[in-house]
Amino acid sequence: MGLIMSVKVWVGGCLVAAVAAAGAAWFTIPAQEAGTTHAVCGPDLGRDDVVAAQSQAVAVVEAVENTRYREDGGSAYLTTRVKTLQALKGEFGDVLDVTQGVKNGGSPGRYATEDPDRYAVLEPGRQYVIAVQSGPTAGAAGTEAWAWYAEPAARGLAGERQHWQEAIATAPETTANSACEDVDAPPG
Repeated sequence: MGLIMSVKVWVGGCLVAAVAAAGAAWFTIPAQEAGTTHAVCGPDLGRDDVVAAQSQAVAVVEAVENTRYREDGGSAYLTTRVKTLQALKGEFGDVLDVTQGVKNGGSPGRYATEDPDRYAVLEPGRQYVIAVQSGPTAGAAGTEAWAWYAEPAARGLAGERQHWQEAIATAPETTANSACEDVDAPPG
């Protein structure tokens, strides 16, 4: 009888200790904060009429050389010197520096973007249609334009000119900020 009693006390003591430990853990583990969801909206860069309407300037260019790569605040940027082949909207200098966002960790010849179809990395020796969102496009020394759209000039110079003149002349049917997606931000 004494043995059964000590086993009961031992088992009961273990149960009490387990419940106490679980309770302590429940009180010491901070409650998970709920994350937030917000909408990120921006122009639909899949529509050339929207790209044309929302851009300061559009041109067919040839990339001459990648002149600078830098990382800053978790983002990466590539600056490329380009030669203007055909200004389609706005004024362009003969040669200018264009900066674009690229993925971190790039090295010469190995840069990438999130959407290579609508935001191609400018590679020397290749022709592109670029759309400039901000910055000077005259080509003054020490200045850079921000290209938020870059697509290979697959239609040739005359084909790109015709295509983009039509896109520039066509006002978008919907607002420029029609493309929205929900982004879940983790707590913190």
